[in-house]
Amino acid sequence: MMRKVCQALVVFLLLSGCAAYQHQGETADTGHPPIILATYAPEVIRPGAVWRVYLKATDADGDMKDIAAVMRQTGFGYYSTDITRIKKGEAKEVAGYLFLNTPVDPTLLSDRFTLTLLVRDRQGNKSEPVDVRFHFDYVPPEKLPPSWQAVAENRLGGILIDIQSSFGYNQGRGNDYSK
Repeated sequence: MMRKVCQALVVFLLLSGCAAYQHQGETADTGHPPIILATYAPEVIRPGAVWRVYLKATDADGDMKDIAAVMRQTGFGYYSTDITRIKKGEAKEVAGYLFLNTPVDPTLLSDRFTLTLLVRDRQGNKSEPVDVRFHFDYVPPEKLPPSWQAVAENRLGGILIDIQSSFGYNQGRGNDYSK
């Protein structure tokens, strides 16, 4: 009798271990990371202008959650990460623009900026980061390329970063009067 109990216990432990191993393998599969297909933004903008960053991304699992943006400024450093939520209807494919209000500050003409974007999904996967660079100068606004016209009115959200002059001077911020 004792032998049968021991055999049953060994079989139970073996089956439990296999089931636990199989379950562990299933939870380790977290799906596919989102992919940023393309970005576009003018490389040169006027101080006080609203900078638009156009983005196209996709996710095979259809569970994109948000866009993370980190700004780096020469002579100043890094700003806090800004998060823009992706609408549920765009969780599989998203295309549109993020906007950043910039200060009317001539001292920013010597600074260079890099905005790093990545898309995250609900399973914790992240796209490869994409860098978008810009600087300020007194130039006329750049025309939007034809390939981005179809999503020119789809505002994804604002990048809530308050750009500071590396000299400590900031006259004010521009406004997004596009809507």
